[in-house]
Amino acid sequence: MKRIAGVAAMMIFLLVFSAFAPAVAASVNAISDEASDEFEQADETLEEEPEAPEAELGADAADDTTDEPDIASDIVAPSIRWTYPVPLSALYAPVNRLVNRDNLLEESYEPADLVKMGVKKATSAAVYMDRVAGEALEAMFEAAKKAGYTLYLKSGYRSYGTQKTTYSNRLASNNGKDDGVVAYPGSSEHQTGLSCDILNAEYAGRPRMTTDFSQTKEAQWMKEHCTEFGYILRYPDNKTDITKIIFEPWHFRYVGKEVASYVMGRELTLEEFFNEWQLAVSEFQGNGGDVDAWIAYESERKNGGPQSYVLDVYGEDGDAEVSLTF
Repeated sequence: MKRIAGVAAMMIFLLVFSAFAPAVAASVNAISDEASDEFEQADETLEEEPEAPEAELGADAADDTTDEPDIASDIVAPSIRWTYPVPLSALYAPVNRLVNRDNLLEESYEPADLVKMGVKKATSAAVYMDRVAGEALEAMFEAAKKAGYTLYLKSGYRSYGTQKTTYSNRLASNNGKDDGVVAYPGSSEHQTGLSCDILNAEYAGRPRMTTDFSQTKEAQWMKEHCTEFGYILRYPDNKTDITKIIFEPWHFRYVGKEVASYVMGRELTLEEFFNEWQLAVSEFQGNGGDVDAWIAYESERKNGGPQSYVLDVYGEDGDAEVSLTF
């Protein structure tokens, strides 16, 4: 009986399979045909769309670089060049103003941006300076400290009224004679806020400042490094006949790094430097040069790369010096 039942089941399975087999086979064949068509279409697409050539990629990259403007190449220098070693913009900067007996400040003159100095001072009195000069002085004090020297600020800004009183007191104590120790009212650089008197600990405690301060290590360090911070030794030795002020190894004046480097490098007074660059400007204008146009050009060049050109200044080797304008 079991054998007969098994044979019967097998027969039923075969009948069912034979009934549905054509449909199943048709479905399988349809799926297979669709897959074949898709693969063939994919092959045709790949053949029709080749990879972009490298030359086109390079062209795209070149387009990206041309979107950025070449600032330096767009700036055209005036036809008449300024060839003096110091930029015109530095020469006409307010910090380069010459103040002396022949170039007096107005009684009402007062720096627009005075700041209270936070460096070490020779006395407990507050000292004020022009902000730009003051920041440069703080940097110089810090550099001196790192080099092993401690500096003390004796004085900075001084008003016209204070200078007038100081000058009168000096005349009264010197039989009415102006000996160049105290500047005439209006001729003192202290009124600009750009000048200061600096001492070391020993001389800061003395009642008077004396020229032998120049022999101290602090004075020598300041003379050697002041230009790095835009300062000059304003009243040097053996130049009293020009400045009309005695040698003051403690008195430093802020003029900016470019002017300071030139003045100290050539051992000039500010008076000598002023006369020199004024003559250079006269010659420049006489040749058709435009001061305002060149200053504008220098300003534009600051946003571009440096430009070099030969100067009318010759070194010890006889070769012309080269200037870089930024």
